[in-house]
Amino acid sequence: MNLSTQFLQQKIDQRIQSHTLRELSPQNTRVDFCSNDYLGFARDKNLQNRIQIEINNLPNYKNGATGSRLLSGNYTYTEQLEQWIADFHAAESGLIFNSGYDANLGLLSSLAQRNDTIIMDEWIHASMIDGARLSNAKRLKFNHNCVIDLEKKLKLATGLIYVCIESVYSMDGDLAPIVEIVEICKKYKAHLIVDEAHATGVLGAQGQGLVQEFNLQNEIFARTITFGKALGCHGAVVLGSHKLRQFLINFARSFIYTTALPSHTSCL
Repeated sequence: MNLSTQFLQQKIDQRIQSHTLRELSPQNTRVDFCSNDYLGFARDKNLQNRIQIEINNLPNYKNGATGSRLLSGNYTYTEQLEQWIADFHAAESGLIFNSGYDANLGLLSSLAQRNDTIIMDEWIHASMIDGARLSNAKRLKFNHNCVIDLEKKLKLATGLIYVCIESVYSMDGDLAPIVEIVEICKKYKAHLIVDEAHATGVLGAQGQGLVQEFNLQNEIFARTITFGKALGCHGAVVLGSHKLRQFLINFARSFIYTTALPSHTSCL
């Protein structure tokens, strides 16, 4: 066994000993308590039929995007969808990413510069943690849903400040105190980024999420809306200003250097 194989086995053995080993399992017929298909859309036959009709009506339909959106993979259909989603969520603009992970990774890693500060809830999504790690910014975390601790961290911040929260936290299902967080961010001129992954389709008058339930859309710098939870498919969109969209197209590496989603995903 060579050194690299020994290293791999050692790390796997550590997971086995701590009972934290991850393994893939095939689909089965057991009762589902773990999938993200909150509203049953992934299995809805009427929705599947409507999607197929939409695909049949797509001009020049191809099964794959065939490239990144900056090369051969961009379509008018996709851009129209982005604007439709932005309008639905009362935002200026939107940019679709291949997944919620890609969206948060690209957003934070490109946005925050050296001497800037990212402050995030300690229970935030791993994708935001990884995005912050890839940036050159100072990284701080505050106690879960604790506005008092958030303010302590804001007093330590330098440069442009980005505060990252989820609107609904998946493990316990609790809501962020978003009204209070918006006010404290305004006080310190911090830019609030809200991941609405677990609120989309569930909260708000038409499932727009927690931000719009409190009519706070004009107070939020960026929102991540994912398609892999209540919508039952995959992909995500970052909502914000036209300038933010233009910035991400130019600097978000998880958008630039990947094959785009196929057109049929846009039909979902």
